Amino acid sequence: MRKNWSDESGLTLVESLIAILILLVGLLAMAQALAFSVVASKTHGRDAAKATAYAHDKMQELTNLQFDDTTTNVTVNPPYTATGTGLTAGGSIPPAAPVAGYVDYLNSAGARTEAGNAVFTRQWQITDDAASTGMKRVIVTVTSNRSFQVGTPPSTTVVTEKTPTTVLEEP
Repeated sequence: MRKNWSDESGLTLVESLIAILILLVGLLAMAQALAFSVVASKTHGRDAAKATAYAHDKMQELTNLQFDDTTTNVTVNPPYTATGTGLTAGGSIPPAAPVAGYVDYLNSAGARTEAGNAVFTRQWQITDDAASTGMKRVIVTVTSNRSFQVGTPPSTTVVTEKTPTTVLEEP
């Protein structure tokens, strides 16, 4: 009895190689997309964490000022000069344009720098609510200046109220 090979079904070696090649191209494309998303997520997360830390640093600088301070320049490194705005009502928060005396710029390590070299922009706004609540509202926003291809750069906003009372330290 003779077997007819033409009735056999299946894939030839060439068809199998083409299928494997198509699968390989698809998997490589997915691997590249995964690698890009991991790097972008890490960078975005790092900048978000730094923005939060820098916002808290600025908030601490501002809340350490006396309630009625109107001259301390907190846009420069300590020791602070008496050429600034202190806790005078004013300033802006993003997306409004920065107001002189209520903005400083940081490099990637968190050191103050010029606007052109800045990786982060810190803007703050002081609202004088002393007439109604006896306090001042302090809002600090830090925004990353890095360009992210997808989404918006990370930004952190911190808000607090400052009272005119001073806390006495224990001896």
